[in-house]
Amino acid sequence: MNMGELLLEPELAEWRVLSIQTKLHRWAGEDPYRRFDDLFNLVADPAFLVMAWRRVRSNTGSRTAGVDGLMARDIPTGRGEEMFLNELRE
Repeated sequence: MNMGELLLEPELAEWRVLSIQTKLHRWAGEDPYRRFDDLFNLVADPAFLVMAWRRVRSNTGSRTAGVDGLMARDIPTGRGEEMFLNELRE
């Protein structure tokens, strides 16, 4: 799945994130000593980034400029959400 598709259909991103979270929860419950060594891939997963971006944009802190001087509302009109999230992913 590409970032643009997930931005246009956030329900797909939400479904993917929830299904992965459900699996992780089940595995942790089945084996309390299980180690999850490869969680970085989830951080860089397009669906997780889209869901995180949606939460950040809806947060009251999104009206505050970041270290780059931009607010969340500036991203769509600037370089665009897809490019922003792809750069973040890289």
